[in-house]
Amino acid sequence: MRSYGQYCPVAKATEILGDRWTLLIVREMLGGASGFNELQRGLPGISRSVLTDRMRALERAEVVERRTGPKGRTLEYRLTPAGRDLQPVVQAIGEWGATWSFTEPRPEELDPDLLIVWMARHVDRRRLPANRTVVRFDFLDPKRRYWMVLEPSEVSVCLQHPGFDIDLEVTVDTTTLYRVYLGHAELGGAIRAGRLTMSGPQTLQRGFGHWFTWSAFAPAGRSAQQRRTAASRIASPHRVRIAEYGDPGTAPERQQSSRRQTRASRHLG
Repeated sequence: MRSYGQYCPVAKATEILGDRWTLLIVREMLGGASGFNELQRGLPGISRSVLTDRMRALERAEVVERRTGPKGRTLEYRLTPAGRDLQPVVQAIGEWGATWSFTEPRPEELDPDLLIVWMARHVDRRRLPANRTVVRFDFLDPKRRYWMVLEPSEVSVCLQHPGFDIDLEVTVDTTTLYRVYLGHAELGGAIRAGRLTMSGPQTLQRGFGHWFTWSAFAPAGRSAQQRRTAASRIASPHRVRIAEYGDPGTAPERQQSSRRQTRASRHLG
């Protein structure tokens, strides 16, 4: 991105982060993505050339570092301390988006491939069963099937049958699970409405909702109206008046007023 020509922290940061896709790349890396192909899967619509360009720019800005193999081939990307320090920035932007710009989704925005990975990233491993648990997710619209293998030591998403017995089956439409994940609907309400069904041992069905922390932006989504109300009470910033010659109260008129006052004082004297 070209320089704004301003010695301002916001301008300098925007020169690094303001290009299309850049903050979403950082979002994915904060979520654990490190490989080029992994990043591209998490960013549907980005071309390999654009992703390459953005990664090079972030590397030059020392937001990302590249680990290479013996022959110089890129093995993975990692966030530098400067990159990891963007976590509260991304969180704040996401919370603002959940509060002010999150309307009903368009069908093409609902991607079960992304959703299942995001859910896997938000598993609370401390609350998982001690033994390996395999959950099969059947999405109805569009029709997709995934297997999530949950263990306290590791979580993985499989696009093919993992070869283990299925412990719990979840059937849901993509819109409903998005709404639950993002805090726009409660899991219990989706189950009672028949939009999400589960098949398996009752202990696993009861535990399912506790295994996930859901989206980091879900609390902001649930409290969006309260946040908007609170923002409406924030006072507007004080205006600083920039006066130019010819405006009332500017330097030439003040000088003329001063000369008139001087002449008047001489006359009175």
